[in-house]
Amino acid sequence: GVKGEGNETNNLVITWQPLPPADWNAPRLQYRVQWRLLEPGRGRWAEATVGEPPLVVRDTPTFSPYEIRVQALNEAGKGPEPPVVIGYSGEDLPLVYPENVGVEILNSTSVRLSWSLGGAARDLRGHLRGFRVRTP
Repeated sequence: GVKGEGNETNNLVITWQPLPPADWNAPRLQYRVQWRLLEPGRGRWAEATVGEPPLVVRDTPTFSPYEIRVQALNEAGKGPEPPVVIGYSGEDLPLVYPENVGVEILNSTSVRLSWSLGGAARDLRGHLRGFRVRTP
């Protein structure tokens, strides 16, 4: 249940499902949370040990992919090596807009819109969920 998703343009909120007390196997359960930018040459993991979710990482670049790991630990030692999941820091308004917009009238109540995106995918600065269409 590990996830990483920013809720502001410059953060990464890491969440996970905490272990139920029956699975603690020793007192003082904590979580070792690790993260790093998913870019060549950025090989060092940052980490923090916390008692519960979430962990908020601040001062991140807008909508950037991160590798994330969360590992349980207690007085007896560390849990199994965790898998890596990919999460994204917070989104911002896009720097691109639709180009080559076309409208085809299908009938008295329907139209078909088409467009292409200008610019690079990184200029979307988030997940493209759609466009708002306004009529005059």
